[in-house]
Amino acid sequence: MTTTKDNIEKRRQVFGEGKEETQGIPRTGFSDASGEYPSQEYYFATSTNKAAKGETTTKLYSSGGDLGVSIELPDQKPSQYPFNQVQQTATGHSWEIDDTPGGERIIMKHRTGSGLELRADGSILFSAVNKKVEVTGGDHTVIVEGEGNLVYKGNLNVRVTGDYNLQVDGNVNVTSAGNREDITHGNYTTNVDKNSNHTVKGSKRTQVVGEHTHTILGGNNLFVKGDQRNWVQGDVELTSGGSLITTAEKEWAASSETTNITGLTVSVLGTKGTIGGTLVDHYGKAYSGPPDGEGNGGTTFYGTLVGKAAEAITADFANLAGNSAYAKVAPAKLGTAAEATATGEPKKYETIFPFIETAPSAPEPTSELIVPHLAVSNFGIRKVVIDTDIDDPNSLIAKILKTDDYEKLFDRDPTIDEIRSKLRDEANFNNKAFTGKLVAAGLLSSEFAKATDGKIGRSSNNRRQKKFGNKPMGNNPADVKSKRFWI
Repeated sequence: MTTTKDNIEKRRQVFGEGKEETQGIPRTGFSDASGEYPSQEYYFATSTNKAAKGETTTKLYSSGGDLGVSIELPDQKPSQYPFNQVQQTATGHSWEIDDTPGGERIIMKHRTGSGLELRADGSILFSAVNKKVEVTGGDHTVIVEGEGNLVYKGNLNVRVTGDYNLQVDGNVNVTSAGNREDITHGNYTTNVDKNSNHTVKGSKRTQVVGEHTHTILGGNNLFVKGDQRNWVQGDVELTSGGSLITTAEKEWAASSETTNITGLTVSVLGTKGTIGGTLVDHYGKAYSGPPDGEGNGGTTFYGTLVGKAAEAITADFANLAGNSAYAKVAPAKLGTAAEATATGEPKKYETIFPFIETAPSAPEPTSELIVPHLAVSNFGIRKVVIDTDIDDPNSLIAKILKTDDYEKLFDRDPTIDEIRSKLRDEANFNNKAFTGKLVAAGLLSSEFAKATDGKIGRSSNNRRQKKFGNKPMGNNPADVKSKRFWI
């Protein structure tokens, strides 16, 4: 053993150069019979364990971690001699009980770095370099008064053979970067005391084998930008306690073997078209066709006209009734067709039918009436625009997909790792529109492009120098400076 009184130079003078016995007990009684000690780190120094003197600190394996999860523990005060009792084996296992004021701790360390540490502030660090297995034969209870983080870099499988009850007094946030599948073999119930929002960027499909019931005590709004098709194999009932309005910008068609339209007031308007069929009867107060352009009625009848025309007796061509096959049956008091022909003047007959007002009470359905009716009235065509195109940054679909938010590089708010990956591309790094949106969203610092960090109150030159420490470590004598460091 090397001390200030027995150094290597004196041993060279006594025992000669390079001579050492490795079997039995040396004559001096201070050497290890196995030749393992002193180890290299203790050459030319005291054999007192460096951890006991505070020159080194025994630490457990604590690498790994994850972004946003801190596993940093408070700095441990270095041990002071002789408060730290250290036992260390040849392979590197160690056991320490440290009573250093302000740095009290107990640590048990395996040579690989696994172990258990009870720190001065009461924290416990359990580290396993390799696999960790916990087996509990009875109940298991874990109570954490503070916050917690659980990170698995691989897969996590949880199996509960009984009931699984989860109670959260705050919010619940679940984020899945991949697919998500829920399988329930029994009933599935969801109760929401307030609002519920669902956003699906792709397609959504719901399949129900049994009955599907929606009970809505408030309003119900359905907005469809694309096509909507409702196929019902059975009956359909649509009932409204108020008004029911259906409009179509291009075409509206209704067809059935039997079609019924009934109302106290019914209006069927159009600039052209067809109403009726070969076996359709028409009942109404009056009929008026479109004018012929000269102020005369342009109504045309085809087929058999059954009934009486109130003004036919005084028609302009009544004097030609003699040409009619049935003129001979006209009443005598009205004269004959022959008399009208002989005089050359129409004979004035008294009207045997009272005058009947036949003018329609509703306005004539002309184009001047129908076009505004379709355009601006409450019963007109209603133009439907659900959303603009995805290329419009103000469109709803663009805001949901977030394609325009990040110059089409992300369709959602990216993580720090994803942002760093994109910024490795020089084109993205210099894309001010892209980086500006990241800065505005609070995902990127406005000083990200600076080559150096901001001022931290200290600086050093770029030249590295190897120097000795000025303060002795542990109980080393003043002339032994064993610690080296870089500045």
